[in-house]
Amino acid sequence: MIYWAPLLHMYQPSFQDSEVLRQIDKECYKPLFRMLDEHDNVKISLNINAVLIEMLEEFDLYDTIELIKNLVFDNKIEIVGTAKFHPILPLIPQNEAEHQIKINEQTIRKEFQQWKRLGFFPPEMSISSQVAKFIRAKGYKWVMMSGIACPIEWPNDQIYSSPNGLMLFFRDDILSNKIAFNDITAKEFVEQLEVNFNNGKHEKNEDKFCITAMDSETFGHHVKKFERIFLSKTFELINNRKEIEIEFISNLNKHFPIHNEKIIPKESSWSTTYDDMKLNIPYPLWNHPDNRIHSLFWKIMRSLNNLMNLIENIDLTFDWEIERHYNTARWFYDRAICSDTTWWANYDRGMWSPNLIYKGIELLMKSALNAQLALVHANQSDLGEGYFDSISFYHNLILMELYSRTKTIKKYRKVNSQ
Repeated sequence: MIYWAPLLHMYQPSFQDSEVLRQIDKECYKPLFRMLDEHDNVKISLNINAVLIEMLEEFDLYDTIELIKNLVFDNKIEIVGTAKFHPILPLIPQNEAEHQIKINEQTIRKEFQQWKRLGFFPPEMSISSQVAKFIRAKGYKWVMMSGIACPIEWPNDQIYSSPNGLMLFFRDDILSNKIAFNDITAKEFVEQLEVNFNNGKHEKNEDKFCITAMDSETFGHHVKKFERIFLSKTFELINNRKEIEIEFISNLNKHFPIHNEKIIPKESSWSTTYDDMKLNIPYPLWNHPDNRIHSLFWKIMRSLNNLMNLIENIDLTFDWEIERHYNTARWFYDRAICSDTTWWANYDRGMWSPNLIYKGIELLMKSALNAQLALVHANQSDLGEGYFDSISFYHNLILMELYSRTKTIKKYRKVNSQ
């Protein structure tokens, strides 16, 4: 038997335009979940960040959440844990990572009352040994990672775990990317599962599993009608195959043994290439040493982290203004820590949007301003002035970089178009 365990990742940044979200909901979310309701053999592990749940409610699109709730009730979807505002967990302080996980759980439990800590999807599948360690410490049973994080020969007939007992699941990057980039048909995908099961031979071997994972937005938004062309067709084809079964990732340990050997996943993300790994650049789209905007962003973040630590160690009840500015700083900080700001700064890879970059930087600046104002009202402004000044300095450097980089890109395009 071959067990196919699909995972879908569903997220939008807090500063997403409302009309863009409505378009994605119309093209992807509603058609996708309505289609899933039509098939009896559906089993999908779903990561939906809490920020998106709140945005769907805010923009009067809560009926999409109701569709998901019905699928959870029918045991067709299992909800996995994550970090609320989609930060790159290995790149932020552990206390902030744990905070992001906690506030995500609060929203998930509110919407899905029977939810339990089982699986965890780190944003962008960004993993490190430290992240894996505290995910398990918080009570999660398994974590989803890119295949490139696997330090051993590819496991598809047994499950490996970390030293503290966290089950480690690795997605099939090749098959997942073929689906994501519309480079494989439903028929070809099912045939490939059978080939994996048969080990490329005519005789059948022992049970195996295959995990695919990609953005939910692939189906209908990035590739129009893809929820019908690919997913629906795949469910239909598998329904007629006795040797293939669809299963939740959380149930794979019921079919496969846990290997005695303990392993530690490699630092990586689902956008990390083998060349990146050779250069020891595990999170290239968010923290590349040759990317000046990335460098300036993390300098701002380090100073802002220091500011936040300062105000969290003062008495917030001393003055109402202190608490008000702290809460405002925290509100902006939680949203500013998302992965999108640095993702859009990869001009050499085709992801370049000065306005979206600045939307994230603006959140950082608002958080920094209110953190420093909290210190002012606590009569401790001198403690944070150095951090605040450095944030202002790096902010100006980022503005200059956005401008000069855009001029360079325009000049390059002009030369190559002649």
